[in-house]
Formats: sequence, C-alpha cells, structure tokens
Amino acid sequence: MAVRDTIEIIDGVHSGTTRLSLKTQLERFGEIDICHKIGDPREDTPWVRFRDSKGALSALDAIARGEVLIDGVPIKAQWRARRKEPPGFKSGARTSRDIYLEQQQARGRRDRSGSGDSRRNRGDRRSERRERRSRDRRSRDRSRRR
Repeated sequence: MAVRDTIEIIDGVHSGTTRLSLKTQLERFGEIDICHKIGDPREDTPWVRFRDSKGALSALDAIARGEVLIDGVPIKAQWRARRKEPPGFKSGARTSRDIYLEQQQARGRRDRSGSGDSRRNRGDRRSERRERRSRDRRSRDRSRRR
C-alpha cells in the first residue's frame, strides 16, 4: 500500500503566496519533509510531504474544516499520490537531512559547552600568534644591533 504522507493544495494559494507562509501554516500539524511551491499554482500545483502520515492526515482534516488560512483565505487540499519512492528509501531510515541536523546539533552543544572551536578561542589563538611574532621581531632586532 502506498504511503499517504503528501497533500496537494488545490485552491486558496496564488502566485504571490510564499513557500514559507504555506510551510508555516502546515507545520503545526507535523514535521514537514518537503514543501513544494513554485510560481503560479495553476501551472505547478503546490504540495507538502509530511514526515509521517499522521501529520498529513491532521492537516488535511483541518483544511477540510476550513481552519487553515493563507493570506486570510481558506485553502483546499487533497491526497497526492507519491510518484515514486526516493532512491534508497527505507521506512525509518536516516536521510542526509537527518545527518546534517544531527551534526549541527552536535556542533552547537560543543560550542556552548566551551570546548570546540568557538570564536573566543580563535581570538585567543590569534592574539597569541601576534604576541609570538612581536617577540620574534624584537629578538631579531636585538640580534641585528649587536
């Protein structure tokens, strides 16, 4: 059975509607993997793929009740059949996005804890290098004078 995690927006958006406004309104129902909205929706139908089907179902139910407004206009949506599974897709498998976010979080924790390569540490190293160069120049100048 096909995974039902993607909805397409069939009414209520226009060419001036931003992808960010669409995503912001819908991400309250669940984590979004992809929010596709390019140009004129009459030519390229906007669609949103949720991380799981629960989020998509919640969003679709709220849209049907008229609770999701974009620029003050209620939107209409329907299920979108997934054209094909992404290459190497396995349910529950980590994506490159997951790996990237994990790396960002790890860097953030390291920098906040005082270890790692924080700006302050880099600045300290720079000033140490300047001091060393200055001492080296002074010692060279002294040796030349002798």
